[in-house]
Amino acid sequence: MPAKSKAIKDTLYLQRIGNRWYCRVPVPSRLRSELGPYLRKALDTSDINEARKRRWDFHPIAKAQIELAERRLGLAPTRPAEGPRERSYAAFRARLKEAGPAVFTNVVDGEDMSNPALDALVDRAERSGDAEDTDFVQAFRDHVKDRKVVSEVLKEYLEKNPKRSMTTGANYGTTVKLWIEHHGDRPLHDVTRSKALDWLNAVSVGKARDTIKRYATVMSHLWLWVYRAADERPRNPFEDLTQAADERGRAAESYDFFSDDELVKAYKAVAEDEELRPLFLISIYTGFRLSECMAAERQVLGEQECFVLLTGKSKNAARVLPVHAKLKDITAPTGAKASALSVRFGRLMRKAEIPEGKTFHSLRKSFTTALERLGCPEATAARLLGHAPLGITYGIYSKGRDVAELKKWVDRVSHPV
Repeated sequence: MPAKSKAIKDTLYLQRIGNRWYCRVPVPSRLRSELGPYLRKALDTSDINEARKRRWDFHPIAKAQIELAERRLGLAPTRPAEGPRERSYAAFRARLKEAGPAVFTNVVDGEDMSNPALDALVDRAERSGDAEDTDFVQAFRDHVKDRKVVSEVLKEYLEKNPKRSMTTGANYGTTVKLWIEHHGDRPLHDVTRSKALDWLNAVSVGKARDTIKRYATVMSHLWLWVYRAADERPRNPFEDLTQAADERGRAAESYDFFSDDELVKAYKAVAEDEELRPLFLISIYTGFRLSECMAAERQVLGEQECFVLLTGKSKNAARVLPVHAKLKDITAPTGAKASALSVRFGRLMRKAEIPEGKTFHSLRKSFTTALERLGCPEATAARLLGHAPLGITYGIYSKGRDVAELKKWVDRVSHPV
């Protein structure tokens, strides 16, 4: 029966005494008073390779002796008639897990031994035909190699790497849920790049770029956790995955601007929120990102009130932008977390039935689109949006140079809110 050997160790069921090899089959504890701890048979060879072949001649004989002893002593297990059993990877893994590990240490002599319960399960699977099922074969292989399914990996990873916020932990859970819905709750060892890309393309429809990137990053972290102790590991199938995603997962679609009707509808959704309402208005009249709305300071430069942003997403994000008339009495909230506000904004948009893909960042796109419609020169728009150096180093602080020119374009931006 070599096909069922499992080959957990090269010396499975083998024992060497002097120069000779023996086949040694463990006896269930309830029969040891009758048969002893092992059934042993000399294999009449000192060659390990030959011993590995001959052990399978005695193995079925030993199992038959054990079954005979069980019947003789009235110890044969009696099982109730079973109805149809689920034939799926998850069901097979559950049964294998219940049977226990493939190998455990014998407390008598400290040596590894095969798990009789697992052997019995495999025997039943062969008789029922389950052993021919590809899901059973995969489940058995993963069980013997002690591979954790992805939900178990997630639990272990978060226990060892606790996240600072509940939102981050929830994002990990959401990502794994999406993975399981697409590929099942299985180990990550056999994931190929094409399988990973197929999944990312499927779940990225209508999602923002940052969300898609987060999906790939979470799965990459979990994959690396699985292989953390490996001397050599294959290529991470989730590494740089967003760069290969379909067009439907790219930023241009995810960060589409709000139409005028959508902008009115979105503003109504945040009108009662004392934190999101002012941030909403600041963004559509400055093009600031959410974090920039909260970080910008107000200063008077060249007789003009301006937003001054000293740091940002990139080196060019530091910029000065004249305050639009609509924002004269609007003040950004303090003490709030941008991540929490972003999540809250998304929930309000879904509740208001705003089309998928419209995020807070889409408000920045609305400002950009307004400048384009006005015919704003590209160089000026780039400076207003932080895509090119505005020129704090050019002396804006001391002379207010360029502020008046920028204000002409900012004041011409108009929205229906």
